[in-house]
Amino acid sequence: MQIIDKLYTYGMSDKKLDKIIAKVKKGKVIPNLCLITLPLFEDGILEIYDYNQLLQPYYKSLDSKITVVGITKSKGDANEVVLHIVQQMYDAGVDFNVKEYLGI
Repeated sequence: MQIIDKLYTYGMSDKKLDKIIAKVKKGKVIPNLCLITLPLFEDGILEIYDYNQLLQPYYKSLDSKITVVGITKSKGDANEVVLHIVQQMYDAGVDFNVKEYLGI
């Protein structure tokens, strides 16, 4: 799993975010955590996953394909972050190419 440098969050301090990222990198279970990722199968703009879902064997086999662009503590916050990213892409005129917009 890759986590981009310019990570989008919602209402998290840098200290708390650093602790969460360390746990994610170790594959520890974290309740109520949502990850916003690039689409796993190149279909769509962004996807929202419950982090613990990504710990399942199927997703572990796709680990190298998972690129995290945002972390939130709820699905509602994740929806807000996705809306914010999409609005920024629209305003930047990058034709909804997330990789181009994020520099990935």
